[in-house]
Amino acid sequence: MATAPVYGRSPVGYSADLGRILALPRRDLAASYTAANVEALEAALRSPSLQCTCASMSPPRPCPLRLRRVQAQALLEASRIGGLLGPIGTGHGKELTTFLMPMVMPGCRVAVLFISAGLLPQFEAEWSYYGAHWKLPNLAGGRWFRVGLPVLHVITYNKLSSQDATDLLERIRPDLVILNEAHSLKDPRTSRTSRFLRYFEKHPRTRLVALSGTFASKSIKDYAHLSRLALGEGSPLPLAHHVVEEWGTALDPGKVVAPPGELERLCEPREHVREGFQRRRNATPGVVATEESALDKPLIIRERKVGPVPAQLFALIELAHAGERPDGEQFQEQLQAVACARQLSAGFYHRWRYPRGEPHELIEQWFARRKAWNKEVWEELKGKRREHLDSPGLLTKAAIRAHMSPPYEGDKPVWHAATWTEWTEIHAAVQPEPQAVWVSDFLVKDAAEWARSRVGIVWVEYPELGERIAKEAGVPFYGGGKTASEDILRETGRRSIVASIKAHATGKNLQQFSRNLVVTPPSDGATWEQLLARTHRPGQLAPCVEVDVCLHTQDYVSAFATARERARFIQQTDGQPQKLLTPTHTLMPFRTIA
Repeated sequence: MATAPVYGRSPVGYSADLGRILALPRRDLAASYTAANVEALEAALRSPSLQCTCASMSPPRPCPLRLRRVQAQALLEASRIGGLLGPIGTGHGKELTTFLMPMVMPGCRVAVLFISAGLLPQFEAEWSYYGAHWKLPNLAGGRWFRVGLPVLHVITYNKLSSQDATDLLERIRPDLVILNEAHSLKDPRTSRTSRFLRYFEKHPRTRLVALSGTFASKSIKDYAHLSRLALGEGSPLPLAHHVVEEWGTALDPGKVVAPPGELERLCEPREHVREGFQRRRNATPGVVATEESALDKPLIIRERKVGPVPAQLFALIELAHAGERPDGEQFQEQLQAVACARQLSAGFYHRWRYPRGEPHELIEQWFARRKAWNKEVWEELKGKRREHLDSPGLLTKAAIRAHMSPPYEGDKPVWHAATWTEWTEIHAAVQPEPQAVWVSDFLVKDAAEWARSRVGIVWVEYPELGERIAKEAGVPFYGGGKTASEDILRETGRRSIVASIKAHATGKNLQQFSRNLVVTPPSDGATWEQLLARTHRPGQLAPCVEVDVCLHTQDYVSAFATARERARFIQQTDGQPQKLLTPTHTLMPFRTIA
């Protein structure tokens, strides 16, 4: 049950942005396109080929002969408006929408589709599956080229973050950019997002189609910049950064919030300000949103009774919250204490080890100089980012060029960093290695017993924990990397597996499983939505999907409670029902930890 807000800020005031948004036309999406519009779209995009291998796939898949309603709406709306903001929930077929988008966007010659790295193996399979039935654009680097069709470059977000991608978009020069899982570009402070924004600043006529099941996990700031680039003056979110910040004080989750003030103009009588915002946003031309779950089957979420939890572990967790690691190391920041407490809840903690035996004084000096260098890099990146100077690695190369003897005379920029000389003198003198120190295997044994006694996916945050559970249970662990992403898709659902939340909880089709154990519950509502949608999605043949959650420490209880609070924010502002909040789930009450 939601707690009453505590108003500790000034009410949201009137702004030119609010006036602009109130004046935007409203549109009933369901009435905007007729059955004839959809049939004409399908006829134009349908491939004349009748040969396919759908029936022989493992497992067999139905031929995708018709577009789903939301797919057709997204394609028609994007072609009409020249851009799209698509808060489309998981399981509604965003893949085919992104494949067909260059074919419907007027005048499109070169398009770029950004996807998560872990989805590359699935992309290749889906491209062949849909390509047998629909006219797709030319795939850059593909086996065939058809004159007159647009060219689609498929790039991972990780690639956009790499050092050699500082001018990647400039080299491709797309006139259309498509973002699947667009929330991957929510933070303008990252190298990938700054490069993306820099390209649109230089080429403002570039069209943007941004799709995501969860645009905002914590704040409307997560996607205001994407809405602006996709829809321009037609954006239903503020264009001015300070207005976005002000609206966030009333809309974003938090213990202390602002009264809605002038934002009540968006609302019907007695309507929550988030719901008024969501309704106004979804009625804006250029926005196509889903407001229902893609799967009408029960989702059962319950606590996994883990026990007994060693009393020693509770004592070490309490010590971590007091600022001390189990080996006596003092934390410098609260975030370090929280991270250690979460690790201890799983039975281990991380620390540095020094196999070369460096003296303590040298180690302290090394960390101090590293901290000063990292701070200077961070401050530099907070400014206006330029090509070849927009990531820590590229700044390091620029600092090296600045201190070359004889002086560097090339065409790349140099950076005269104040802390570089002291850091370069010592950076190779200490070579720490991360080490996982195990305190107890209680959670490993419990999760392994779960995996042996039924078939399902064991979800973990930490690779060390995943590997240990998998070994104890005698099942495979799928961590990061291309090979793991390929192999997990080949699983038939006849045995349990252990999977990394970070690597596999987004985008993948894992509906061959219907049971899940979340060993380390995330605190982010968007992460939960993605994780639950791996198995609670169209194609699920089981009568229901079951999810067991480990809530044996207060840290995990708090993480789960925070996730539900953030899921409520997403549901109220996006309109998409969040699986963590759906009335079909049941959660057993958790006992209070002393």
